[in-house]
Amino acid sequence: MRLEGVVVPLITPFLEDYSIDKEGLKWLVSYLSENGVNGIFVNSSVGEFASLTLDEMKLVTKIALDSRKSYSTLIFAGASTNFTEETIKLAKDFKDMGVDAIVVMAPYFFKVREKELLDHFSMIAEKVDLPIIIYNIPLFTGIDIPISVYKMLVSQHSNIIGTKVTLDSLIFFKKLISEIREIRKDFSILTGFDEYLLPLLYMGGNGGVMGLANAIPKLHLKVYESWKNGNLSDANKYWRNVLNLTDIYDYCNSYTASIKLLLKVLNMPIKNVVRPPLSICEEESKIRGMIKDLSSFLTNSK
Repeated sequence: MRLEGVVVPLITPFLEDYSIDKEGLKWLVSYLSENGVNGIFVNSSVGEFASLTLDEMKLVTKIALDSRKSYSTLIFAGASTNFTEETIKLAKDFKDMGVDAIVVMAPYFFKVREKELLDHFSMIAEKVDLPIIIYNIPLFTGIDIPISVYKMLVSQHSNIIGTKVTLDSLIFFKKLISEIREIRKDFSILTGFDEYLLPLLYMGGNGGVMGLANAIPKLHLKVYESWKNGNLSDANKYWRNVLNLTDIYDYCNSYTASIKLLLKVLNMPIKNVVRPPLSICEEESKIRGMIKDLSSFLTNSK
């Protein structure tokens, strides 16, 4: 399995009573799969995984697996918990369900040391017979996974196949790509920021796991496909559209609220509901002005 291209960190649709909107979830997964995204990451940060029970995380994963329109759309299940053994158990349940890979972040309560961090990921890799994607998001975990830990993990565990890095530092990406590729050329490095998609590709990275692709996946795909085909002029043009769209994040108090409001503004069947303590975003007029030139990217199929 090659981890590359446009992966969508799936938002979790809710009804007004905060229960999971199963029909909305089915629609969204189908929409993304039909548009040709390379992967869908369920139980993501923007998917409010920290507000889901373990049973709900499994339910979301099952619906995603059942709703994708093509097996070329890979399903990655977030299996992050603060207890390593619980993560292992959850990951094994996901394996039985048929996911293509699991995504695991550093513990997000305990500020563990480097050795403990290495042990955490190593125990999971040794006990879970699935491809594993390391999720580095220090904004939420308080831990920036050191490159030294990456180097030890990728040299010791062949099933650790890639990483999603949500870190605002091109210098970190440059060092990570350079040092990891000396050990494993097949290790995939993806950004978690929409803005970094094209710069990372130019640096030798593999793609991105980007929240706004929930709504307008064709735009991100145009960036990636143009770059892959060597059409750098088009890649730059589409990337500037992505950059303009990311201004939506400045209007709302969370990435999740931004994306859900965008889906509402685009008249998609996803309710503008987040689970407390998050709150919804109501800056509809500003967002409508931002998307008026993007209608060509909004058809429901390729």
